[in-house]
Order: sequence, then structure tokens, then C-alpha cells
Amino acid sequence: MDVQVTQMKNSLMSPVSFREKFCYGLGDTSANIFMGMTMMFLSIYYTDVFKLNPAAMGTLFLITRLIDAISDPVIGALSDRTRSRRGRYRPWLLWFALPYGLSCAAVFFSPDLGETGRTLYAYITYIILVLTFSLVVVPYVSLLGAISADSEERIQINAIRFPLAKISYLICSLLVPTLIALFDNDILGYRVVMCGIGLLSTALVLLCYFNTKERVLPQADHSLSMAAQIRYVVKNDQAMIIFAAQMVVMIMNTLKFGAAAYFVKYVLGMPASFLSILLTAGSIAGIIAPLLTGYLLKKGWVRRVPLLVISQLIGGVITLGIGLIPADAIYFHAALFVLATLAVELIAVIIWATVADVADYGFHRYGVRINGMIGGGMLFATKAGMAIGGAIIGYILAWYGYNPDTMTSASSHQLSAFTLLYVWLPAICMFIAAGLFSRYKLDEKTCQQFIQESQPLPSGANYEKAVR
Repeated sequence: MDVQVTQMKNSLMSPVSFREKFCYGLGDTSANIFMGMTMMFLSIYYTDVFKLNPAAMGTLFLITRLIDAISDPVIGALSDRTRSRRGRYRPWLLWFALPYGLSCAAVFFSPDLGETGRTLYAYITYIILVLTFSLVVVPYVSLLGAISADSEERIQINAIRFPLAKISYLICSLLVPTLIALFDNDILGYRVVMCGIGLLSTALVLLCYFNTKERVLPQADHSLSMAAQIRYVVKNDQAMIIFAAQMVVMIMNTLKFGAAAYFVKYVLGMPASFLSILLTAGSIAGIIAPLLTGYLLKKGWVRRVPLLVISQLIGGVITLGIGLIPADAIYFHAALFVLATLAVELIAVIIWATVADVADYGFHRYGVRINGMIGGGMLFATKAGMAIGGAIIGYILAWYGYNPDTMTSASSHQLSAFTLLYVWLPAICMFIAAGLFSRYKLDEKTCQQFIQESQPLPSGANYEKAVR
């Protein structure tokens, strides 16, 4: 028995290889293709290409969140209960990689339908996409805690994961508009390009599946009902703080990136090529930010919780500056956009590592291990933020009487809608997020204390033979 415990501890202490960290990150590259396309292009695709009513679009985004409110916790609980020779969370990546990729392509297929048919098609395909996304990403988020039980190593994994995740935004911002422009019309362009994006999404998920392994298998409490698990999530005050902050951050990101296309086109009066350059520069900032965060934390120049707060405050101040400069200061606009993005993205490495940390905190405090439910809650907060942000875009556009066919003669009142969506509301969200992060208390010292107090098996986990 002692030999077995020693072997399990040695397995725990063995560092995760760079290859595995890299391939784990590719899973997030795939997930962020969904987020990138949704935040950057889905709103303007629905209103300007597919000719969907803006109010119907906003309602669609809200309806999907009602579905998520049920599906995400269920998927999280089911993944916790999964038992297979491939592991607990990894099999879900294999099972649903292809449906996820196909649904990505279907959303942008744009069939020739009447108004009612277009609305029904948009609702059906987007809901299917959201569900398949959850079936892949809820287990994927929980997989991090199964790869390593060490809080510091999770940060290291995320330091590689998030630059890879942001590459998806680079793909969306640079390649997608460029490739679509090669076609005679946007409908055909979106149809062909997004079929390729769907295949890429599937391939990335499968690369993650085949090149990761589960070393640490948390002991889920199967005696708990779904309702009881949800109650324990709600009682976990640190989880609820992170969920709330993540939701606000995603509202901000969806507003900023989603409104960028409208702001560039109608307020700045610049062509789509400038939008591509702007979004690409923002994506590069998103790639640099996690690397910078990892460097700052490694050098000990800043701690996790203060960085969460400071980054949002700085981003909010810079974003307010965008609204105060004239529209003809084009490159100043672009510079401030990139700097604000760099500031707010400094939190990415930290905030997703908190998923495993708050799960450890819940186990430490209540003796209940529900990693999958925690992961589902974080994903729900992420998608809820995207949905609320998207709904706000749709409803504000409808309120201001947006019609893409008549915007060449838009009034200053109508143009102010784009500044509201691109500048003022995102800045407010950043300040709210800073306030929420200031209440988070699971710093480095506290997380290490959980591990020490849970010996000989850290974090209350069962260490089993790694499965591939």
C-alpha cells in the first residue's frame, strides 16, 4: 500500500510535458474560435448578411442562455460521473468534436429563406452550436484539474494555453475577413470559409484529446443529487465571485469586439480592411498578455489578486479615452483599442486557473468534490456574458432604429449607439469587474495551504494511473 501511495505521489510530482501543455492549449484554440466568431462577426453577419431582425437576434442570444442554465450543470455532473479507460473528461472531447465543428459551419451557411425561415434557421442552428460547444468545453475546463493538482503548475499550463487560445482570435480577425473578401458575395464567402473553420475546430479538439492524459482524478460525491451539487456551488462564495466577474468580463468583450465592426464602418468611416487590422492587432495583444502575465508572476513583481483588479481599472480608463478623441484620429483610436485589450487580457491566465482553485476551496470547506459542476458554472458564466452582451447589441440597435440599408444617411443620434456599445458600456463593465475581483481571496498562499492540509493526497484527490 505504501508503495502504491509513493508511486501515485511520484506521478503527481512529475511535471507535465511541454507537448501536453501545448496540446491542451489547442483545445482552447478551438473553443475560442466559437467565441471569436460570435464576438467579432456573428452580430453583423446576422443583421447585414443574413438580414435577421436585430431584436430577434437579441432574443436568440438570451434564449440560448436559458438552455445553458440547464445543460451546463447537467453536462458537468455527467462528466464527473463518467468512467472509462480513456478517463473521465477526455472522452467527451472525442465524442463531440465532429458535431461541434459541423454546427460551427451550419450557423454561417445562410440558406435562401423567407424572413420566418431565416429566423427559425438562425435559432435552430445557433442553439445546436451552443449545446455542442458545451458538450466539448465543460469537460475540457474540468480536464485541467485532472492533468495537475498543483495550483502553480496550472498557472504554467494556462500561460501556454492562453496565447494559443488567442491565436483563434487572430484567425478570426485576420484570415476570415481576408478569405471572405476573395468571394463575389459575403453569403458564399461565409459559407465556404466557415466550413473550413468548422473542420479546423474539430481537428484541434481531437489533437487535445490524443495528446493529454488524466493523472489526477478527483473523487466526485455520487451520493449528492443535482440540486445538492448546485447548492454547494452557490454556497462557494469564491466561485460565485469568479462567476460574476467572468460574466461581466465577457459582456465587456462581446460589446467591444461585437460593436467594433459597426464603430469602424459607421463612426470612423473606415473600410473592412481597417477592421481586420484593428482586430488583428487586438488579437496579438491578447496573445502577448498571457505571456506577460506569466513573466510578471514568475518574477514575483505582482501577485494574482492585485493583477486581476489593476488590469481592469487600467483597461477601463484607456477605454474611456477612446470616447473622448475625435473620429478622424484613426490611429490613435487603434492604439488605445490595442492598449485597452492588452490591459484587460492580463487576467486570462489567472481567471481560468481559478476554476480548479475554487473547486479545491469548496472541497476544503465543505468536503464535497464537484469539479465538473464548477467547470460548468464557469462556462455558463462565460456564455451568459456573451449572450447578454450580444442581446444588448441587438436591442440597442433596434432601439436606435438600425437598418443597414439606410445607414449611409444615419443621424448623429443613431451613430451614438455605436459609441455607447463600443466605448461607454465596456468601460463600465471593466470597473464593475475590478470591484468584483477585489473581493476574491484565494491568493497563492491560500491555495498552497489547501494542498498542505490535504496530505497525503493533495487537494482531496485520488491519484490513479494516468490514462491516455
